[in-house]
Order: sequence, then C-alpha cells, then structure tokens
Amino acid sequence: HRIDAAAANSLLKTLEEPPGYLTLVLTAENAYELLPTIRSRCIPFFFAPLSTEEVKRVLARRSEIAPPDRDRLAAWAGGSPGRALSLDIAAYLKRRQAMLALLRAGAGAGPFRDLLVHTEGIGRSKQEKLEWLLDLLYGLLRDLLHIRHDRPIVNEDLRAELADLAGRVDFTWLEKALGQLDELDRLTRRHIQKQIALEALAVGLR
Repeated sequence: HRIDAAAANSLLKTLEEPPGYLTLVLTAENAYELLPTIRSRCIPFFFAPLSTEEVKRVLARRSEIAPPDRDRLAAWAGGSPGRALSLDIAAYLKRRQAMLALLRAGAGAGPFRDLLVHTEGIGRSKQEKLEWLLDLLYGLLRDLLHIRHDRPIVNEDLRAELADLAGRVDFTWLEKALGQLDELDRLTRRHIQKQIALEALAVGLR
C-alpha cells in the first residue's frame, strides 16, 4: 500500500503472468489503498489480531528488547507483532500523553493550554501521522469505558489518571467522542491539517 502508481503498474505484469514456481504474498494495512487492478488479481486473506500472550511469546525471542518493555509493547500492539517490534517507546509515550491531554481538555478536566503545548509540536512534525493519534484516542476511550465496567485496560500505567477522567464523563460523552473520532478517521484520506483537527475535536467535546 506504500508503493506509488508507477511501481504498482510495473508490478501488474508479474501478477498477470507469474512463473509457475512463484507465490507472491502482498501485505497491506488497507487493501483499498492498492490499485483496483492489483486487488482484482489477488486472493485476499484477512489475519485476525493475535492475543497479547501470543505477541509476548514473539517478543520473548528478541533479546534486544528489555523484558519490562516486552509487556508494554505487547499490550500496545493491538495483536500485531510487527507493530510491537516497530514501536518507538519514547515517541509512543509522548504521543499518548498528548492524546490524554486532548481528552482531559475535552472533558473539562484540564486547560486547553496543556493541549496546545502538544498539538503545536504535532502540527509541525511530518513524522506524526494522524492515523496513529486516532488509534491512541480509540484505545484511551476504550480504557475509559472498561474502567467504568471493571474490565481490564491496556494503559494500566495510566489507571489513576484514566479513572479520574472516567469519573468526570458519562456514556453520552464517550459516544459523542467515538462519533467524532469516526468522522475524523473518514477525513484522514483528505490530508486534513492535524493540529486544527485535534484542537477542533477537543473543542467539540468540551
């Protein structure tokens, strides 16, 4: 899904007439980002996420990852070992803190200036993808819902902060937040401006 149109078109010839001994496996986060001509020549397989324990077993074989980090990465990976292996922990924590500040501002539990400190940096950074930030927001909202119903949460190290936030919002607020996130998710393909989008989300929730 990351190749450009020229590279995708050059791949078509191989897909149309592959050698008999060859099996090609193409992976994509979103198949609909591929050309329709490529999708029509492939057989789709959809892989379900692994359990957290299965991801931990994968990470246990990686000696370069410290044991305490394996548990955190497995919890954050959403069932994807590849995602766990590619996560930069320091960058992830910084990103997560920014999205927590957004939810706090949106719930009236924190000032907007705390959010602006984060969004200004996010807006300038070309490395920060809006999709990653939305994934974090979905995860934090899920944890808020789970705390309200005594279910396990992913961001266990934030339990105290999330419990405080969960006590300030009701189900209607959570439902509204999810609806606005879904709308932002639909707009990501239009290359909307990250800083404005995130700040507008917080204002809408407030």
